[in-house]
Formats: sequence, C-alpha cells, structure tokens
Amino acid sequence: MSKLQYFIKGNNKIAYRYYKRSKKNLIFIHGLMSDMNGQKSVFFNNHCRKENISFLCFDFSGHGKSNGDFINFGIKDWYKNLKDLINYLNLKNITLIGSSMGGWVAMLYALNFSKNIDKLIGIAAAPDFTKDLLWKELSDHNKAKIRANKIIKKKVSDDFTYQYSPKLFKNSKDHFIKDTNKKFLKETVLFHGDKDLTVPRSYNDKFFTNSNFSKLINVTIKNADHSMSDEISLNTISKFI
Repeated sequence: MSKLQYFIKGNNKIAYRYYKRSKKNLIFIHGLMSDMNGQKSVFFNNHCRKENISFLCFDFSGHGKSNGDFINFGIKDWYKNLKDLINYLNLKNITLIGSSMGGWVAMLYALNFSKNIDKLIGIAAAPDFTKDLLWKELSDHNKAKIRANKIIKKKVSDDFTYQYSPKLFKNSKDHFIKDTNKKFLKETVLFHGDKDLTVPRSYNDKFFTNSNFSKLINVTIKNADHSMSDEISLNTISKFI
C-alpha cells in the first residue's frame, strides 16, 4: 500500500495516497461523510494496478484522516481540495471518478479544467443536490433549523446517519452546475442504480435535460443501491475506465 501522505496548504491538511505507475491517472473522489478507504476506492486501485494506471485517492477536509470538523466545510472547500491536490502533484491525463457528492466536485473540475481531464465518470452523482434535491425534501422545521445555524441529521440506515450543516448549503451557492455555461466536450459516463433511494435516476434524468456534458452516456445498473459497491456494479464501472 502507498504510504499515507499529507498535503498542507494554509490551515488545510489533506490526507492522500498516490500510486505512481504511468502518465495516465485515475482519481477517485469519495462522497459525503465517506473517505478514501472505502470499498470502491480499494477496487479501483486494484483495477489500476492491473492496467498500469496511476491512482490517487484522498480525504476531503473534515473527512477521514484530513483535518477539520465536517460541519465547517462545504462544496466550495471540497472542490478546492481537489484542485489544489491536482496542482500540487502536477497531474495530467486524468480520468475522474466521483461518487455521489464527489460526482458534483468532479463535474466542477472537469468543466473548469477540461484540458487536464480525459474522461469523467459519475457514480450516483449528485450535482447541485443541496438546492435541487436535499433542500426540497427538508421539512419546514428542518429548514428553520438550518436558517438558525443549526445542524440537522437524517438516518438512512441502522448504522449510518447524514449530518447537514448550514455551511453545506451556504458554501454551495456559487458552485451549482446548472448556473454555468461551460461545457465538457469529452466522454462523460453516469452510472445509476435502479434501487438508489438517495439520488434516484429520475433526478439525474431531469438534471441533465440541458446538459453541460455533450458526450453523455447513462448506464443503469439493475438492483444497485446508492453506494454501488457490489461486485456487479464495480465490474461494470471498471469496463468504462
């Protein structure tokens, strides 16, 4: 395993692992309240090892081994984490794979720095979810709590509960994909699980009606949930790398 390293800029200490193998790079970007040690990250690194592709994974600020309290960060910060780390490692020839919220961050980077990106892959990608998905689902009571600068929680399983902070909403306002006219002209592949109750396929269908991504491929995986960490899903995704 590659040694755990840290990239330090200002007050941010970003944990990452970089497996240098060739000039071709794959970057895995985890989702909200996840980290770089999840099943998908391990799978994609193993795939890259077999295919002689360099692999980067990292923890967003407030996640995993990176410093900071999760509630103090949002999309603006996590997008900057990715941008700063790519600049620091001077990476080119990149395939970005973003999971859920990480898909939003991946899209932001691809739209703004398309010359560095060869391909964009989204796994249950959730662009603009703070406005177009999450906020619309919140009760008036929870919206009032956010406006009062309080944290709200949403239990999604017996062993996992999302936390949504006011910073998560405020920090995303200048980073909505729908608000940009920029285009990504290279291949974009979006994977959806037909059992995903967190970011349903219907959300992405509606979101990408007027797409910023001209070469868009949608792939639905049967019986896959939001995580898409099962063997069938991961093997299907790997065929597009």
